[in-house]
Amino acid sequence: MHANNETGTIQPIEECAGIAREHGVPFHTDVAQSVGKIPTRIDQLGVDLLSIAGHKLYAPKGMGALYVRAGTRLESTTIASCRT
Repeated sequence: MHANNETGTIQPIEECAGIAREHGVPFHTDVAQSVGKIPTRIDQLGVDLLSIAGHKLYAPKGMGALYVRAGTRLESTTIASCRT
């Protein structure tokens, strides 16, 4: 979470993304609370994945966006459900 709407904290995403990159770990951040209020340039943040909630930008509820940096591999997973 880039910025917390309840506490007002802003996380050092650039630094965290740099550490993740050094170790070959893809890094994601949620900018739902910060986009449009503070700078959230993807190239400056250095993240591999970034999500935005559309309703924070006057889009219809339920809309959103996921940025995936070119070359970032995504794998699908199967979630098993338990039935009783």
